[in-house]
Amino acid sequence: MTEHPILNLKDKAFDLQNKFIKRFDQTWGLHESVEELCIQIGHLCQSFINNKKLNNKAEAFNQNNRILSHIKDELCDCFLSMCSIYKFYDMKEQDLPIHNISTQKTCDELITELFVLSAQLLDSCLILKGTKPAFDRDEKAIFLNRYSAILQILEQISATEKINMEKEFDKMIERTLLFLKGGQNAKSL
Repeated sequence: MTEHPILNLKDKAFDLQNKFIKRFDQTWGLHESVEELCIQIGHLCQSFINNKKLNNKAEAFNQNNRILSHIKDELCDCFLSMCSIYKFYDMKEQDLPIHNISTQKTCDELITELFVLSAQLLDSCLILKGTKPAFDRDEKAIFLNRYSAILQILEQISATEKINMEKEFDKMIERTLLFLKGGQNAKSL
């Protein structure tokens, strides 16, 4: 058993990611997975706003005909991106630092931290890729640190929301495989 139970699903998740890559003839790797995580964290935030789970009066900025309100689905998408990042980076769980994320933090605080951390993860990814200039710091350590903090916050949110992520993740995989086979349209994902 791993320290992070969702990482038990990394092989299933990466297999699903590869099905998307093949089906849509994508060029996909670490950078694209980090970008996708930023998008999915935005979707998770929208679903919290639409479910009135945040204390602030933020606007969700819903897209036409696409109101994101299924927290479980959005968390699954975040974990899918996290598992893809894990595999593309070729991480080892023992390399991930453990953070002391307070269980007393509000949902607003956790969502805000997710946004900041995901932007920092993307910044670090761009530096590692060579797209941005490097700073005099251990970028690999920063990347792993931000990744680990995001993982722990997502796990905390799923625990707070009482979501069985392994069960929900398996349901998401089933729906996605139907979509990839042409049995569903993209709106129903």
